[in-house]
Amino acid sequence: MATAETTNKQIEVPCTNCGTMFRRRPGGRSTCKASCKKKRQRAAAAPQATAKEKKIERRKERLLECAFGYWFIEQAKRAGTVQTYHGIDAAGLRKLYDMHNYRKKRYGWVDSGHGKDVYQQCHVQSLNGRDGSTGLTTPENLFTGIAELNQRHGNKPVNSWAGASIPESARKRKWSITDDMTRDQVLQKIADFLGPELDTFLDELAKMPQRTARLRLAKTVFKQQANDLYELLDRRYTLAELEALKLDELQALDATQNGRTSFKAFIISNCPLDSKLGVLHDELLRFSDVLPNGQHKDNCRFMLSLVRVLGSYLAQINDAQGRARGRFLDFPNATWSPLQYLCPQYPWKTSARILDPDRQALVTSIIEAAHNALQGLTIPVEMLEAKLVKRMHLRTLVPVVRAPDQWSWEACGSNWLSYIDALYASFEGTWQALLDLGICTDEQVFAAQDGVLLSLQTAVEQGREQYRNNRMHTVFGVQFQRYPKYLEFPPVEIESYLSQGNLALPLAA
Repeated sequence: MATAETTNKQIEVPCTNCGTMFRRRPGGRSTCKASCKKKRQRAAAAPQATAKEKKIERRKERLLECAFGYWFIEQAKRAGTVQTYHGIDAAGLRKLYDMHNYRKKRYGWVDSGHGKDVYQQCHVQSLNGRDGSTGLTTPENLFTGIAELNQRHGNKPVNSWAGASIPESARKRKWSITDDMTRDQVLQKIADFLGPELDTFLDELAKMPQRTARLRLAKTVFKQQANDLYELLDRRYTLAELEALKLDELQALDATQNGRTSFKAFIISNCPLDSKLGVLHDELLRFSDVLPNGQHKDNCRFMLSLVRVLGSYLAQINDAQGRARGRFLDFPNATWSPLQYLCPQYPWKTSARILDPDRQALVTSIIEAAHNALQGLTIPVEMLEAKLVKRMHLRTLVPVVRAPDQWSWEACGSNWLSYIDALYASFEGTWQALLDLGICTDEQVFAAQDGVLLSLQTAVEQGREQYRNNRMHTVFGVQFQRYPKYLEFPPVEIESYLSQGNLALPLAA
């Protein structure tokens, strides 16, 4: 039988509607306020949502907790209107999601700890234009660029032929975002503006977006408060209070619960920083494909050729700007050193004291020009081309091809024609960039294609010899029967090429 003391004793429990901790007698009410009770009753009386609708609602809630959701909502708050997403559909939202993840995987914060990222999502037409216009947050008006150059540009106007925006006169009051709005309210207004497109995007996501590290740790600390295996804190925190704390404050609370006096700083990632030239290459390639025909697209295509040529040379000399992520001259079954760098002032026996600063100045100028091309600014096309071509001189257009192995052979469908097509496709971008800048001619590229076949035949001959002389046959005495399929000679005719005495390719003048 319960005593009066037991009946009057109050316990602390969470509200079943909002989660706020409150005190009540055992067996008492389950909500903290009458308003929470009414909300719970209305929710119980509401029609039951379908499984698909429940999934979409869960993912909308997760947008408030994940990194993409923070960025997605912040763009509308910075613009002051959800009309920054004008015209975007579910496919465009998926591209934004992929672009956000792409920027995160550049690991630009590694060198600067928890400070600013080296890379930023940059708007072509500024999010808040000086003339009152609003830049659109769409894949065609957004790119991953260099944070320093983006901040230097600010909200200065760009050419009218670049990017997309809506004028101040097109903004509607009902879609405005005010400073006192919560993130939930902003997300709801975005959902009202985009309609079913947002639902379609969330429904088609492969998996639920992950919470930020700070929110994951906040939830861990909250759960550990109810576990007797962990040390008590100075008081009991609500989940909302913990989610409002900074990461280092949460780490200190977690250390206290685990009986530690100190904690290690949170390590964002051990992955190496991506290169600026490589990131700009990826975005120039994307803009060259998705932009409509016009000056902006032409500038991006021109800069893509310059970046490819410079990146190829830097990869050739093992410079980090060229080697990062294997974008330039990274072939599974070939090696290639197509270029030679000559300083215009001292072309012969240039010392490193003169060569290194000249090369670094070239890299810096190309990086800045590539960012400006993406930004929609006018770039000095002729000057940039002359500056690069004076320094980059052709050594050879023919890569040294190695014999295929079992894995590369099977990846091409175990077919020689598919394998040769894949070889040509891997070299095509570099050939085209050299051709665009006039470093080589069409005839030389055609001869280089024949040279690849010759190199492949020589590589297969060497591969056959190595296969005959391997330990399986020479040491262990296994009888040789036949060569594997990937060491049979490719069915190509190069006799006409050899009959002309083309044992080496001519170099560019």
